[in-house]
Amino acid sequence: MAYACSPGAGFRRFDTFAAEADAVAEAFRGLPEGHGPAQALAAFKRAAPYMQVPPGIVQMIDTMFAWTRPDDWRAGSTPIVWPRNDKLARKLGLGVRQVQNLLDRAIRLRLISHRDSPNGHRGGVRGADGAIKWAYGIVLAPLGTRIEEFTAIAKRGAEEDAQIEALKKRLGAARRRISSLAQTVLDSALHGTSADEELELALSATRQMRNVRDIELLMGCVEQIEQRGRDLEAAIAVALAAADTAGKTMESENSACTDAADFIHSTTTTKLQSAKADTSSGYPARSRKIGCAQTLGQASDVEEDLEKHGVDPGFIEAVSPELCFTLEHGRGEWGDVIHLAERLADQNGIHRHAWHEACRLMGERGAAASVIATVHKYRLGEVRQPGAYLRGMSDRASRGELHLGRTFHGLKDNWQGAAMQAMPGGAGPRAVSEIAKRALSGLVLSGRAS
Repeated sequence: MAYACSPGAGFRRFDTFAAEADAVAEAFRGLPEGHGPAQALAAFKRAAPYMQVPPGIVQMIDTMFAWTRPDDWRAGSTPIVWPRNDKLARKLGLGVRQVQNLLDRAIRLRLISHRDSPNGHRGGVRGADGAIKWAYGIVLAPLGTRIEEFTAIAKRGAEEDAQIEALKKRLGAARRRISSLAQTVLDSALHGTSADEELELALSATRQMRNVRDIELLMGCVEQIEQRGRDLEAAIAVALAAADTAGKTMESENSACTDAADFIHSTTTTKLQSAKADTSSGYPARSRKIGCAQTLGQASDVEEDLEKHGVDPGFIEAVSPELCFTLEHGRGEWGDVIHLAERLADQNGIHRHAWHEACRLMGERGAAASVIATVHKYRLGEVRQPGAYLRGMSDRASRGELHLGRTFHGLKDNWQGAAMQAMPGGAGPRAVSEIAKRALSGLVLSGRAS
């Protein structure tokens, strides 16, 4: 009675997938002319990634191909193998139940079918010529029937791979371009460009499209990111032009601060530049023209703070001799320090607009001291972007929060501590540039005396 209620218990289940696999196997009429089992297996392996065939099934089919012979794939024959599941499990390094699951999945994908014996066991016999006399087991004929389909799938997949690779390269290039533009915004302290939002969007799009194979979706994403990059570039160009215009206007106001025809700009230095002196077109040429006229007027809060803490040209020279070696030892004046600061700003990539803004907020003496402190820290590796750092100092100065005198005393303490650590045998600390500068100063004085 129990058998009548479960007539199919213990037998292989026959369903739609099994029927389709059997139909494909029955359609096998031998491999095409010029193709052997090796070509059939290669075509299947190339197409497998584009058919979502698990690697375990590919490995199992590769293993079963080793039990077939070329004659099995000719017209009139059927490629059948009859290993037991436990033998397949040992070959594949899997469990028997795992092998059963792989076989069931392969039937669903119409890659194999089964020919069962009356007692349900697999087996077969080959004749002396190697041809199969009879066999029951796993039928590989569907792979031979579908060889042309596999070839077409592999070709189409390779073409899609090339398109996807090209699109992902474009997406990567657009992301790198936006990153570069965002860095420009940061270095130039521009506002109103939304560069940070555009960069975050580009990074998010790159992550989300990493495993996408939908060409239309990927194409739409790439075109959108590229367009946003072009829009951001245009916005930054406008912002840079506005900043440059503002810088030129400020420079014009500083260099022509009076309408009097006979007005002469005064400087604090006693060594005026001769009429025949050579000048460059960068910062140093302009510093001697402007001099430090602003320093003769009302001092800024930053300049008062420097004076309060005793930070004068000699103090700056002692704290950072590596940067101030061009100053005459012990006789430097603020005009020379301003001239040096402008040259250092030019050499270390500080935009002229940042320099003019610092002069407006701190006065030229405060701006010069700020640039020297910034470059000093930049050379030590404590500052990554000197232009942005100087703008930050200007921002703090505008709020009355910049205490530059304390900064220079901190630099002095750090320099003295480093010098004491490197002091050999208790000798007095000396920087190499300081020793060279004093030696050169001695040579100049002796030459004048002679």
